[in-house]
Amino acid sequence: MADLNQDLYMVYFKAFEVVIYALCAITIYRKNPKYILNRTYFIALLGWTLYMLMDAILFPLGHFETVFLTTPDGKLLPLTSNILRDIAVIGGGIIAFGFVYASIIIRYGEATAKERKTLLLVLGGYLGLVIPTIIFDRIVKKEVAGVIKIGTDYNIGSIIMIAVQLCIYFFAIYELVAIYLKIDEPKEKKRVLFFILGCTFIALGVIYFIIVGLLFRQYAFITGPIGHAIWTIAPIFIYIGIKRPK
Repeated sequence: MADLNQDLYMVYFKAFEVVIYALCAITIYRKNPKYILNRTYFIALLGWTLYMLMDAILFPLGHFETVFLTTPDGKLLPLTSNILRDIAVIGGGIIAFGFVYASIIIRYGEATAKERKTLLLVLGGYLGLVIPTIIFDRIVKKEVAGVIKIGTDYNIGSIIMIAVQLCIYFFAIYELVAIYLKIDEPKEKKRVLFFILGCTFIALGVIYFIIVGLLFRQYAFITGPIGHAIWTIAPIFIYIGIKRPK
């Protein structure tokens, strides 16, 4: 949990991240808007743009809210912040399954990716991630040593959904690694490697924030920007992969 100064401080880094993701998404789309892989990564990166934009707004906003929901155990949930969090979760799900769908395109081809059963599996998985996460994930406000703080309320349900989210990224990485090991052509191999790195850095950022959130909470002024730097690298790798490295 963080006080107002910490949340305002982090807005700069989150805003920079939003700009990088949006620029990479638009550049990838404009490079070849008719190619399904470009469109998929465009939508996926915009999903994270939405997630981080909401994230940058909802935490500072929580300090000024006057309308709250109350949980059975007495925790205060800032209403607008939690609505924005739900929107953020929708964006987070888009990038997770966008990366999975991209890995299917790369490994199995466009025809397989467009099959009804593939689309239904991806859509079903997306809803299976997003709906429970919206239910369990919540933002709380409480007083700590006389200071009002806003933060994510970790509970069994939210922890399970974080684990599921990581599994989704690892599945996408597995699919990409499987095709990477079969490719002999050096340029194409390098291209897939960049896609692997892009997906990996998203997963690493999630793991990083879990670890520092539990062990190094008091150093958030330092650990926060590092975590967002890890996430900011991801779309750059995706862009390089789409650009077809030499």
